[in-house]
Amino acid sequence: MLKIKYMLSVMIILVSTSIIAIGEDDFEKLILGGTYIKEIKIEYDANVDNNEQYYSLERYFRPSNMPILNDRIESSLYNIYGYKPWEIKLDKKFLSTPEETIINYFSVLREAANPTGDINTGCGTLGDARGPYPVAYNFLSDSYKEKYSYEGYLKSFENKLHINLIKLSKVPPDENNINEIKYLVELEVIEGSNKHIGLFAYYYGYIYLDNENGQYKIKNMEYLGENYLCAPYHGWSYDASSLVEIEYGDWCSLISGNIQVEKSGYEKRVYFNDKEENEYYVLFYQLTNGVDIKIADYKKNKNGVWELIYINPEKCLDNKKN
Repeated sequence: MLKIKYMLSVMIILVSTSIIAIGEDDFEKLILGGTYIKEIKIEYDANVDNNEQYYSLERYFRPSNMPILNDRIESSLYNIYGYKPWEIKLDKKFLSTPEETIINYFSVLREAANPTGDINTGCGTLGDARGPYPVAYNFLSDSYKEKYSYEGYLKSFENKLHINLIKLSKVPPDENNINEIKYLVELEVIEGSNKHIGLFAYYYGYIYLDNENGQYKIKNMEYLGENYLCAPYHGWSYDASSLVEIEYGDWCSLISGNIQVEKSGYEKRVYFNDKEENEYYVLFYQLTNGVDIKIADYKKNKNGVWELIYINPEKCLDNKKN
């Protein structure tokens, strides 16, 4: 029985991996209403010893067991399903804070489905079909609507049949726009196939918001698909402690002594000191596929308070090459 379960898990992983692959020509396309961006490839990667004594692989193969966050049921929204996007005006209560906007947005999209041709799954009508999409489109800012038409937005959901929001966290802004409102999200998406079976795919990304006339609206979204076979078989860059040791230690010569890792839920903090005994930590979030992604760098100031800083280890590596 255990062998059968393992074989099924591998089959699901292989299929899920294949549906998130993208080519060079897909870089600017919309997916799930947001821009699909290419994953950064690490040139200095290496094969991983798959011996469990040295490296735990189990977390990379395990599907999500996170409770969903987009569980809002608002009956008043059903009254505007079927209207054209430009005919809809959302109540301000759905847009009162950044988190309210994001949770309500994905609550609307949860039961939406946009199957195409023979690429589908399920029986009959799926959820609320395309009814929610015009409503969801009105959670977007005016600037985003100017950039992407409703038709383009709707097309980005082709073959997306159910969406669960499983992670939501406010994260520090980008270095070049420190006043921006930025959130990390992780999505569990049921997608169809030409075999008429549903496949689970996982995406993570960032949502940026603007305060538009007292309402928080989504001004940009970026998503990356999660791969289930890179981390367990290749490289150090998917593991928080390995990444810090190599990039901050080997590349930047910033670490003196040992690092310390603290984990709470899906949050990881990797602490270290430099040669002058200054204290740092690098914040990571662990995704459903087990990969640790870097969120931000912090350094303790003279008053013992952690301050956000920006460290770019790639620059250290470039300087070493030169």
